[in-house]
This record gives sequence, structure tokens and C-alpha cells, in this order.
Amino acid sequence: MNQRTLFYILIAFVGFFIVFQFITIFTQKPPFEIVYYRTKMEYDYNGSAVFTTTAGLFFKDKNKQASYVQQYQQVSLDTFRKYFEDVSKKIGREIEVVSMESSINERAGILEIVEVAKLNNAAVVTDGVVDTQMKDITLSASGDSEIVIVIPKDAVVVSVEPTPTKIVENQIYWQPIGSRMAFPRVVFKRGE
Repeated sequence: MNQRTLFYILIAFVGFFIVFQFITIFTQKPPFEIVYYRTKMEYDYNGSAVFTTTAGLFFKDKNKQASYVQQYQQVSLDTFRKYFEDVSKKIGREIEVVSMESSINERAGILEIVEVAKLNNAAVVTDGVVDTQMKDITLSASGDSEIVIVIPKDAVVVSVEPTPTKIVENQIYWQPIGSRMAFPRVVFKRGE
């Protein structure tokens, strides 16, 4: 075999390896299945909010679960802050993460992660009217998902998008169908 043939074989091997790596990266699924996902967003008249997210994850491999928990505990706050930095850039207003706490528990083989975050400037306030819009931001929805926006008890709803599943007193519920849902836009003001 001459050098030229060997060179072509080497290039073909490297090309195959690169293509194989790209295919592996793009088709690799996470090591868990999302069993349920709940997000509760409680707004006030100042545009601040408390977001509480609860996710139930099922891992087939307990070693991968342990690795995930360890990694999550190391980077969860930084990841959360980075997410809201990116959202702030996309929507054109700075959302400040005041605090974020998380807990992890295992129940009946499901890893439950609860995150509670206090955010400033989570909604736009103009002349006493609060608007939760986040432009084209979408929320992931999978498994058994529920999204709830809670407004002050004495508030009057001006508009709601998309159409909610139900409204109970000052709580507006969505149960998304599909994998994504537009971030809920609720416009409200203080009742008279």
C-alpha cells in the first residue's frame, strides 16, 4: 500500500469518526424520563414573582441518577441564573434572581426536584397594570405538566393568553398539550 492510499484511508476514518460523534451527540437522550412537571408563578403588583417548579424524574440507571444529583447540586444556582440572563437578553428587560433554593427527594423511585426562586422585574408594570409577558419565550411541557399563575386576591384580570384550562379564584391553570407552550401572558391590575 502506498502513502497516498494510506492517507485517504486515514482521512476516511477521521471523517467517519467525526460524523459518528455528531450523530451520537444529537441523538443521545437524557438519562431520565420526566414523569411530571409543575410550575407555579406567584406575582405581585410590583412585577416581582416567586416561581416554584417541581419536576419528577425517573432514572432506569441508579448510577446515572446519583451522578445527575451530584452534578445538579454543584451547578443548579449558576444554571438558573444563566437561564434568566439569557431570558433577559431575549425579552429586553433584566430579570433579577434575588434568591433560589432547591431540594431533592426520592419518592417511590421518582427523583423529585423542587426549585423556589424569587425574581424582581419578572413582569412589566405600566400605570398600575401588570403584564407577565415574556415575548417569544416558551415553556417545556412533557409527561404530566401543569402551569399555574397566581395573581393577588384583589386583582382584576384584563386578559389571558393562551386560553387557560381553568381559572379558580386568583389562580390560572394550563395543562399543555405537546412539548412546548408559549409563556403565559396574564395582564392584571388592582381591583377597585
